[in-house]
Amino acid sequence: MTRLTITHWDIDGLAAAVFMYFKLKPANQILSSVTSLPNYLLESVRQAPYSREVWVADLNPQPSSVKVIKAFLEEARRRKIRVYWFDHHEWDTRVYRELAGFDDVLTYLVDPNYTAADLVASRLDLRGDKFVDELVKLSYDDDFFQNKYDLTVMWRRVLRWGGWDVRYKALESFKRRDLAPAWMLEFYKREVSIVYENLIREAIARMDVIDHGGFRVIVFPDVDPRVHPGEVVYVSERNGLRAHVYIVRYPRGVSLRSDYIDVSSIARDMGGGGHSRAAGIPGDVSLRTLLGKLFEKIDELKNVSVPGSMVI
Repeated sequence: MTRLTITHWDIDGLAAAVFMYFKLKPANQILSSVTSLPNYLLESVRQAPYSREVWVADLNPQPSSVKVIKAFLEEARRRKIRVYWFDHHEWDTRVYRELAGFDDVLTYLVDPNYTAADLVASRLDLRGDKFVDELVKLSYDDDFFQNKYDLTVMWRRVLRWGGWDVRYKALESFKRRDLAPAWMLEFYKREVSIVYENLIREAIARMDVIDHGGFRVIVFPDVDPRVHPGEVVYVSERNGLRAHVYIVRYPRGVSLRSDYIDVSSIARDMGGGGHSRAAGIPGDVSLRTLLGKLFEKIDELKNVSVPGSMVI
C-alpha cells in the first residue's frame, strides 16, 4: 500500500514524520507549513500515482482553508483514500463542524496535552524504542518550551535558520537515528549561534510597551522570521521585561504568547490558531485590529483581577 505523510517542519513535526517512516514506509514525505498544507493535500489526490493513505501530523486546519480541505476529502472519498490526522493544536470549533460527515474517509486525533509526535508514536506502537522515546522527549521540550536540553535549543534554531534544505536534511538524519549529526552541530556553531542571539537582542531593543488598565502588553515589531518567538519572550523575561501578553510581529505573521489569557481564541478569530498560551496568525496582521480584539478579551475578564505578583 502506498502512503504519503505531510507534517510540520519543527522538532515535533519531524519526529512524527520519522515515526511514520519507521512503521509505515511511506512512498513520499512532505514537510509543510500550516498555510501550504491545503495545496499539498489537493496535489496528493490530483496527481497520479495516488497514495492509498495520507497521514498528516502537527498541522492544524485553518477555518479559512476548510473549503479546500473539504474538496480534498471529497476527492479522497471518490478515490477511496484514507486520511489519518494527528495534532496537538486546538482546532477551531468551525473546523469540526465543517469536517463532520467525513468519518468514512478521515480519522483524526487532537489532544493539546500531548505532542503530535507522542500521539503518532503511541498510535503506531513505537513507544519503548530508545530512539523514539528520546525524540519524543525533545518534542515536548520544544513545543512546551521547557528548554531542558541544549539539543532542543540547537535544533529549534537550526530548523528556523536553515530553511527547507536543512529541514529535509534533518529528517534524513533522524531517519538514520542520529539526533545530533555532525553537520548540524557545525552549522549551529559556524552560522547560527552568535547571530541568532544578536537578533534576539535587537528585537528586544525595539519593543513597545502598551498598558491597558494595568494589563501590560509588549510588542516586538519587525522580528527576523528565523527567530523563535518563545526565545524572544524568554530572554525578555530574564532581563526583567515582563508582560501579561507578548506580541511578536514577523513580516508574514504574528505570534501571541501569554500565561494569563487564552491567546488561541484571539488567533482563531483572525484566521490563526495554536495553543491557549502560544498561538499564531499568518499573513499581514493589523496591529490595531489585533490590539482591539486583545483589549476586548481583557475587558471580558475584568472580574478576574490582573495578577499582582508580576512586577510591572
